[in-house]
Amino acid sequence: MGVLYEASPGTRFGLTYNSQVKLDFSAPTEFAGLSPVLPKLLNDRGLLNSTIDLGMTVPQGVNASFFHHVDDRWALLGSVGWQQWSRFGQTEIGINSNDPKSLAINVDYKDTWHVAGGAQYRMSGPWLLNFAVAYDSAFQDSSNVSPMLPANAAWRFGIGAQKKESKNFNSAAARTGSVRGTRSSQ
Repeated sequence: MGVLYEASPGTRFGLTYNSQVKLDFSAPTEFAGLSPVLPKLLNDRGLLNSTIDLGMTVPQGVNASFFHHVDDRWALLGSVGWQQWSRFGQTEIGINSNDPKSLAINVDYKDTWHVAGGAQYRMSGPWLLNFAVAYDSAFQDSSNVSPMLPANAAWRFGIGAQKKESKNFNSAAARTGSVRGTRSSQ
């Protein structure tokens, strides 16, 4: 869900909300190339024709942003946001068989914050240059980074150019880079 408010012709404020989404996956087990003894053992345990279930939650988040024309050449942009990564770290795994088993894993992710700022510079004619920097806070303890998602806090940088080809078409090119942290500094 999102809202965009235009305070004046050159100033806009936005607010977006993404709800959490619970994902549930289920698939039958498949085995190939088993020795003659193993299928009987798996069948006796109810695993040969079982189903594997996986459940996870995509985090909810909220983001506020602004855009402001300073003058005919310069515009400033910014955003701040929050995501509930603590819910994403909770994963449920189950095996549906004649002896059902389930396991809930909590990776202990933390909620994150995002902040970004940028500028646009209108060159002569149809050209527009874009510059930006952003920071995302760590979603896991830097001394215990999960191998499932070996990343953490990040700084991102971007620069780009855009050309207005016609009223209905723009062409653009951009280059982005990031610096991610996976360990704490000693």
